[in-house]
Amino acid sequence: MREYQEQIEKKTEKPDRIICNGCGKIIAVRQGMPAEDVCSVRQAWGYLSDKDGDVDEFHLCESCYDRITKSFTVPLTRTEKTEWL
Repeated sequence: MREYQEQIEKKTEKPDRIICNGCGKIIAVRQGMPAEDVCSVRQAWGYLSDKDGDVDEFHLCESCYDRITKSFTVPLTRTEKTEWL
């Protein structure tokens, strides 16, 4: 979950902090960037689901991500990133 602090002068919203939906850990956001890496998921459900028209969004800290992905019946696919910008 992202929490926003309204910036009235600029009329924009920037996330103030991110809360892990798995464990509730608070991740600070500094200058628009999370202080640590976060897995962010946003799913817009379509016609072929029971959630037609719903949009789900959640965020996980690295520990919760590891815990959840270790429970997969079919393991995730991991590749190494070789180029960094």
